[in-house]
Amino acid sequence: MDYIFLSGIHGVGKSTLAKELKNSVDIKSIPVSDLIRQAGIKLDNSNKKTENISKNQELWKNELNNLNLGMSKLLLDGHFCLLDKDKNITPLHFSTFDGTNMVKIIFMKNSPSIIRERLLKRDKTDYSVELLENLQICEMQQAMKYSTENGIDLFIYDEKQPLSELLNFITN
Repeated sequence: MDYIFLSGIHGVGKSTLAKELKNSVDIKSIPVSDLIRQAGIKLDNSNKKTENISKNQELWKNELNNLNLGMSKLLLDGHFCLLDKDKNITPLHFSTFDGTNMVKIIFMKNSPSIIRERLLKRDKTDYSVELLENLQICEMQQAMKYSTENGIDLFIYDEKQPLSELLNFITN
């Protein structure tokens, strides 16, 4: 199944953006974490530290291949980097995406201080601005590298940009 990968760190606004996009274009949005849950793994929404990173990556790919969305485009909300159980930044191996058909990448960025406030409010978890900044840098570097190595178009999006530019990227 072809999909557009919506990349960005936790709290950057991917879910909100996906809802906005659904109002403007025929697109379905699914977070990778929902695909992992569909595979039977219990994930804690408030704790962004991840265990079994490799196993989880295989599980979501299996679930992705079982989706039937008709003619709708798919926006898959996920990450190129995660925090491990010790809060270490862990770039995902690009083999994570083997066997999938990523056709475009949207990297969403925002101010680490805004992201920190969102995570504190939403998840009741406090991350340092420095950690979030480093995680976002890792995420962006990985998105750019994957895009370059695989010849996949990349759009770097900040919520201050006009949505029309992003819609143009998605539909063309």
